[in-house]
Amino acid sequence: MANIKTKQSSLQKNTTSITNPNTRSNTGSSSRPVRNCETSTEFAQDVCKLSDKEIISDVLGSHKSLVKLYGTALCETSCPKLRTLIDTQLSECAEDQFDAFLYMNERGLYPTDTAPMPKVNQAKKKFTACETFMKK
Repeated sequence: MANIKTKQSSLQKNTTSITNPNTRSNTGSSSRPVRNCETSTEFAQDVCKLSDKEIISDVLGSHKSLVKLYGTALCETSCPKLRTLIDTQLSECAEDQFDAFLYMNERGLYPTDTAPMPKVNQAKKKFTACETFMKK
């Protein structure tokens, strides 16, 4: 419990240190910001200033994580209707992930190398053998 309180206290100090002085209450005694979403949002945008690459990289990473989580959930679920729902969400999320990758790749933010044909053929043989084995 002591560690949690220390971490929360530390977090509150960091939060207070970046609070916009224009959003503080008029009493002067409180260090809590006034709940003005419009001003807070503008201040957050000024402080954060994320680049397009940082934003789309976060989107791509989030989708990759979600695909993994949906895959795990699908494997752990026995209810047919829930499996169908999770499978649909998994497919949509995988498509969104691929779209984010393409966006980055087309703009040079996620460059990839073309695989040499011998490696492509080797992979084809490997997975064809696996498929054949699984059908037996």
